[in-house]
Amino acid sequence: MARSETSAKIPDSAMLQVTISKIPAEGLDVDEVVNGEVLGIDPGELSTEKDGRFKARVEKADGGSLHMRGHLNLKTSGPCARCLADTPLVMDQELDLFFLPESEALSEYDDEEGAELQDRDLVVTFYKGDSLDLGGMVREQILLAQPMKRLCRQDCKGVCPTCGADRNLTACGCPKEAPAKTPFSSLALPGSAGHAPSKNAR
Repeated sequence: MARSETSAKIPDSAMLQVTISKIPAEGLDVDEVVNGEVLGIDPGELSTEKDGRFKARVEKADGGSLHMRGHLNLKTSGPCARCLADTPLVMDQELDLFFLPESEALSEYDDEEGAELQDRDLVVTFYKGDSLDLGGMVREQILLAQPMKRLCRQDCKGVCPTCGADRNLTACGCPKEAPAKTPFSSLALPGSAGHAPSKNAR
């Protein structure tokens, strides 16, 4: 008779906190709803859908290390950097990380080797005591996936600084702003908008 493969399930009430000593030999399956409220993400900073999903398997490895393979699916959104329109970003990301005990890492690695671990922090992280905080890890991955400059589209025209109209939707008719004067304005190339005419010009 074929051997069936089973693994323990995290109770819904436990959320994304794993007690390491209770991880069975066959590993622990995680299947949880994730969103900004669960993960403690400021809605003013980033909006998320309510029914995102995080599925993973956590297994014990050598030397107290833990190996986690999983998948994160979550729709996030935030304001466009130019026009402030709500701009979505769908995360559909495979995760493969190792967790090392922090106490052993601090005692076993010197500064040079420790620096190497920090360089690989997207695949290696640390845990304290008997608790593995998967929620903190998921939150970090979500924030790292956000663009430095979120744009609704690459050619976004932004908002008019005079009347506040969205230039992607309407032509407001406000005059274009004159180039701001700086200490280097006099160095502008002849014929450019910022070049001041010579006093000796006739």
